[in-house]
Amino acid sequence: MSTIIFTVGAKGGTGKSTAVRFLIPYLREKGFNPLLLDMDDENHTMSRFFPEAEQIEIKKMSSNDVLIEKVIEDGAELIVADLKAGTGRDTLQWWMDIPFNELPDVKFVCIAAITSSPDSVQSVLNWTTELKDKVSYVVFKNCKDGDVFPDYDKSGQAIRFRVDYKPIEILIPRLDEEYMTELERLNLTVAEVLDADGHPHINGKNIGETLSRFMVRARLRRFQRNVYEQFPPVLALLKERN
Repeated sequence: MSTIIFTVGAKGGTGKSTAVRFLIPYLREKGFNPLLLDMDDENHTMSRFFPEAEQIEIKKMSSNDVLIEKVIEDGAELIVADLKAGTGRDTLQWWMDIPFNELPDVKFVCIAAITSSPDSVQSVLNWTTELKDKVSYVVFKNCKDGDVFPDYDKSGQAIRFRVDYKPIEILIPRLDEEYMTELERLNLTVAEVLDADGHPHINGKNIGETLSRFMVRARLRRFQRNVYEQFPPVLALLKERN
């Protein structure tokens, strides 16, 4: 059984890359060794935080074929692919071309990120309307703009999606803006800051004065724990046989 985890989201800022920055270290902590594919050829955000990620230049829609080739030809057991934010109809059409019924030993997991913005929710629902039950869903509710998600919690389309496909939901609490800015500036994950344990560098990256402070690390540790405590259903999904 192989698993392809892929991200979808509206044009930037919804938290899809933030989601994988928590998910990847968690999976590694649990003994998984995911192949990382950075398919966002505009920003290459995944590569900034995980330099080992393979960058895929999407010169044409068939470039996305690498996702399937890595499983069928290379035997990859677990792939985490970060797609370009705001991917449009052409990319979605590529997904619709996949003969899912001919890939019974491949599980597809869609990582969707939303904020309180209606556009972020509608962008995700555009995908779920087409993909339906061909994939499993994990929805990251990013509280950076507030912890109320009316278009996801109350709109008819979103309610039908939740009833029909029972997505796993992960709440990402709001993180202090100063800490988030430093993490982004230094291309650090929270896990790296905590692993550094107050030392000035880790994995060739500078931790910086702010993130090295004891109380800052204590807050980041609590923040990460709050996210990680919601991940066991994702772990169970990955271990589940089709």
